[in-house]
Amino acid sequence: MKNKNFYKYLSLLLVVILASCSNFTDGINEDPNNFTTAPGDLLIGQTNLAVVKMASSQNARVAGMWTDQFCGCDRQYITLGNNYLTTSGDYDDDWNDIYANGLAQAILAEQTGAESGDALLEGVSQILQGMMIGEVAALWGDAPWTEALDLVNFPDPNYDSQTSLFEAAQSLLSTGIANVGSASVAAAYGTPVYEPNNALWSEIGHSLKARYYLVTKNYPLALTEAQLGISSRSGDLLSAHADATGAKNLFYQFVREQREGYLTADNSHLYNIINGITARVLNTPGDVNRKYFDGTELNTQADGYFAVDASFPIISYYETKLIEAEAAHRTGGDALTPFNEVRTELAAQYGGSFPVSTSSGATLLEEILEEKYVTLIGSTQVFHDVRRTNNLIGVPVKNTTQGNTTIPQRFLYPQTEVDSNSNFPGFVDLFEPTSVNQ
Repeated sequence: MKNKNFYKYLSLLLVVILASCSNFTDGINEDPNNFTTAPGDLLIGQTNLAVVKMASSQNARVAGMWTDQFCGCDRQYITLGNNYLTTSGDYDDDWNDIYANGLAQAILAEQTGAESGDALLEGVSQILQGMMIGEVAALWGDAPWTEALDLVNFPDPNYDSQTSLFEAAQSLLSTGIANVGSASVAAAYGTPVYEPNNALWSEIGHSLKARYYLVTKNYPLALTEAQLGISSRSGDLLSAHADATGAKNLFYQFVREQREGYLTADNSHLYNIINGITARVLNTPGDVNRKYFDGTELNTQADGYFAVDASFPIISYYETKLIEAEAAHRTGGDALTPFNEVRTELAAQYGGSFPVSTSSGATLLEEILEEKYVTLIGSTQVFHDVRRTNNLIGVPVKNTTQGNTTIPQRFLYPQTEVDSNSNFPGFVDLFEPTSVNQ
């Protein structure tokens, strides 16, 4: 069920997409603590690979099942996705990918940039660290940071509070934005892992700040940062994929090559919305053009959302504008304009009818949140939204016959922490909200 060969596979992407970067992932399976003399582009490339996995692999699949975008329809995924039965060992790989394969490399890249006078490398490293720490905080709550990844001085790191983690993420993002200036992703440490579009690191940084201010319910600052964030779809941060071994879309790999039948859309809430079985708050005939599903399977056809070479959004224009819309609504501002900009752009992208809204009050808020649920398919941000809003849009709770009254409220701490960290603070129940959602 784990995608253990992810890094070996994705390293081949660098050969397929950009032959001149053939040495980009040399030594990718080595101990990250041995990278102290590695070039900055190698280190940041490792981090970029970890970000892609964080956004579109096991984390995303679990979050998607728990928010009923997907169905866990075979073997372990029935237990995990539909019954909410999970153990600490299910999260070992996810935790390790972020800390050892992502954050450790980003910290070394930041240090390399500082020592060599490369402010751009510093800034990109800081933005990626901010994203990963923000995601750790959102998924797990309290977690190691100030003492993390320093085995010499802190072999058993203490846990920082969730609030402290979000503050650290915001600080890293702010510093990173100042360092990257107007640099594009394509020209500065982004290729070949990300699509070479018009994405700017500064806009991505502001969108990420908006994302994590939203998670912490700081709506005024979420609004401010969203208005400085990604300003068009051509500015999305997208993972790059190709129809070649190791370069394939990670959802495609899972549902077609690794665990066929485990993850589908069969009778999921999102499937029912897209197909008109469950009415939307704002009627949207154009939903059928999104090409999310092929029957009840994820659509991996050539033009499908999960095609073998389909890019995947790490953070996007749509997410940014929907954050702006919700934050504006909650602070008494103009929510209709950014929301209807999303609807207009969806019509341009997919064709069909995406009528603009004329709603206000509670109805408009529900329309905004439902649009985000539908548009951000496969994103962990939907999981954060459902928990933050106390499931305002009414995502069905699964397996209620066994006493479930809510969806899971967090990821469990990994077994590796239980076994190896003497400062592990103890187990927290799957249904115990993290502090920002209490």
